[in-house]
Amino acid sequence: VYLFAMALEQPKQTKDFWDEVNARIPEIVAPLNKRPEELEAALQHLLALEKKCRLAADSKSTTELATTILTVCSQCKQYKLLNDHITLLCKRRAQLQKVIENIVRKGSELIDQMPDKQTKRDLIEALRTVSAGKIFVELERARLTRTLADMEEADGKIKEAAELVQEIQVETIGTMEAFEKAQYLLEQMRLCLARKDYVRTELVFKKVDEKVLTEENYQDLKLRYYNMKIEYFLHFSNYFQIARCAQQIYNTPKVLADSDQWKPALQKYVLFTCLSPFDSEVSDMLHHLKNEKNLQQLPRFASLIDGLTTDELMSWPLPNEADFKQHSVFTDEEMSDENDDALNDESENDTVGSRNSGKHRWVDLRKRIVQHNIRVVSMYYNRISSFRLQQLLNLTQNRMEGYISEMVSSKQLFAKIDRPADVVVFSPVVEPNEIMNQWSTDISTLLSLVDRTCHLINRENMVHKIA
Repeated sequence: VYLFAMALEQPKQTKDFWDEVNARIPEIVAPLNKRPEELEAALQHLLALEKKCRLAADSKSTTELATTILTVCSQCKQYKLLNDHITLLCKRRAQLQKVIENIVRKGSELIDQMPDKQTKRDLIEALRTVSAGKIFVELERARLTRTLADMEEADGKIKEAAELVQEIQVETIGTMEAFEKAQYLLEQMRLCLARKDYVRTELVFKKVDEKVLTEENYQDLKLRYYNMKIEYFLHFSNYFQIARCAQQIYNTPKVLADSDQWKPALQKYVLFTCLSPFDSEVSDMLHHLKNEKNLQQLPRFASLIDGLTTDELMSWPLPNEADFKQHSVFTDEEMSDENDDALNDESENDTVGSRNSGKHRWVDLRKRIVQHNIRVVSMYYNRISSFRLQQLLNLTQNRMEGYISEMVSSKQLFAKIDRPADVVVFSPVVEPNEIMNQWSTDISTLLSLVDRTCHLINRENMVHKIA
């Protein structure tokens, strides 16, 4: 730590050349307005004066001279000289840290004055080169990199743009404001998604502090963040995570204040919750949605939630099937036509890429409703004939057995299929010892209640006798 502090320590100023610099700069620069061809000679005089100030550690004068050199090069439209002098000034012996900071900042200001895209790119590359590895200009370097990435993207070079912004470890830049840092991370996410680099996308969104996004001035960034997460999770058909993202979007105050925004958000929240494989978390989310007041303004979606939260069989096709099929969740097409036959047969292909289409999500919705119906049947029947179960579920035997097998494998319920007897058993076989233990527990509980009741009766009798 001591050596690092010594390395950052700036030399003490031995002499002040500010008055001389203020007097000499107009004398050197003024003739260039009429004779731009004398730029080389003027630069030599400025560099000589800069050297004297630099060796005396006069940072104020050296900064003024360095920015003047960059300004006159730009004004004389000598852009190659501008880039060369940026490199020269930053690499000179004993160059002061403050001077390098101001050179990079001044160069950044000159970018918009460049006449064409290639000249801008050359200037940005020169500034990025001199700022590489310097912590005190890491913020400026990050901004320059983003500007260059925007230029690459505008040229259609998505891969190059994504690689540029990934170079910057924005989360370690202490001088960057939290809002700008969040914007930068979202830009990294966007470019990774545009490149379809889902591994790096996951790494980037883990760097985002979701608690910060709950602040009022972060609402727009919050919406961008969760919309990009939805795009990411759609690739893997992770319906539960999509539902959670839709929930965050819906709960944003800016969205709740506008019915044109909260209605689509709530619809997605409902549909992706219904599409999620059933477990305790999904059950909690379904009951939370059932109590959502705004859901009453969407009766079709409210009826879907009611059906999945009550212990009654749901019919298929749904009463409003045509309306549901027109929803964007079930209409987007990301699959090739070669998979249409598989979808028509309702085959369950779990490979990524065959599940991220609207058609397959419709198949998954039917699957969730069938699974709900099987759970309801298991609550009312210990044993049921396969034929009767097929009638209740409106399925063929093979599909019925497939659904039951999948639910048993995922431990959603207990079931055994007895094909010779043509029955499905939903209650496990209980050993005699377990039955006796359960009976003993029930009797003990009953006797405890009887004993407590007798005690309370005796106490009341004694109180009345005393009175």
